[in-house]
Amino acid sequence: MTLDRIETALSILRADLVQRFVQDQWDEDQAERTAREVVACLRPRLDVTPSRTFELSRKELRGALRYINDNLDSKLTWHEIAAHIGVEAFGFGRKFKLSTGMTPHQYVIRCRVRHAMKMLARGELSLTDIALEVGCSCQSHLTTLFRKHMGTTPGAFRRTVRDGRRLIGRARPLPLTSAATRIDVSVTPQSTT
Repeated sequence: MTLDRIETALSILRADLVQRFVQDQWDEDQAERTAREVVACLRPRLDVTPSRTFELSRKELRGALRYINDNLDSKLTWHEIAAHIGVEAFGFGRKFKLSTGMTPHQYVIRCRVRHAMKMLARGELSLTDIALEVGCSCQSHLTTLFRKHMGTTPGAFRRTVRDGRRLIGRARPLPLTSAATRIDVSVTPQSTT
């Protein structure tokens, strides 16, 4: 990596940060966009421009996202999802990641946690029932996922929502600006992105 490329990437970052600060327009989407520009600038340049044929087509991506959201309550495998949309299981994971910026597993976990958040906010079901509804094997599995991705337990989240307080200090925020959420695929999880 050359010093020129590093300086160029930092220059892009600095200019964008100054512009956003002055305009008071900074959100996660813009932060993600800036990070991608910096990473693209730092990546080694290849003589061959990568082809979009290595990504899922829009129809395949829609089908995969719809299948995942419709089957959150079951154990989802790459083979099942790939078979459903008619692509080879071997290359499905790579194509999905190139298309969305995350692996199928990461997307499934994100959907499960978001669906659990919605169900917890409604307060109609027990934690065990919610865990089974979102595809976790038990309440402990849901608690582990929830704590890892939200920085709190499902019970604490439910109490916070019920009491009308804001949730403070999430450990790892769920990615809100992946390619999957930017692409208008008009897919919603069952009972509810």
